Amino acid sequence: MDTLTCHPCPLDAAELARAGRDDPATGALGEELAARHLVADGCDLVARNWRLYAGELRGELDLIGVDTAEGCVVVCEVKARRDASRFGGALSAVPPRKAAKIRALTAAFLREARLPYPRVRLDVIAVDLGRDPVLHHVLAAL
Repeated sequence: MDTLTCHPCPLDAAELARAGRDDPATGALGEELAARHLVADGCDLVARNWRLYAGELRGELDLIGVDTAEGCVVVCEVKARRDASRFGGALSAVPPRKAAKIRALTAAFLREARLPYPRVRLDVIAVDLGRDPVLHHVLAAL
């Protein structure tokens, strides 16, 4: 069962300036806010922007953490949008096809990393940067 939590996302002046700029700055800020949130929730980050280039499967996993209290690996896809009202919000940016690719990349990462945890969780953190920034965290079992 999926669980959705929403959190206010206060930004300091420098982060507010970054949020209003180009798409790479928005994405980087979203990933930073998501990483902070996961760490505050008790995850130890083990990888950021893990990439696979070999073979037919190519892609990137944004954040990978370990939740030792839950005994699981947490793979987190991060989406950030500057204006949710104009662009549909970050949460709508992970269609089923993208989720399937994330699952395949996760399997490749797990084969490579050999982490000693039997469970895997696929999370989506969507950061909507706007007048009242908010972070949406969806927890879902893989």
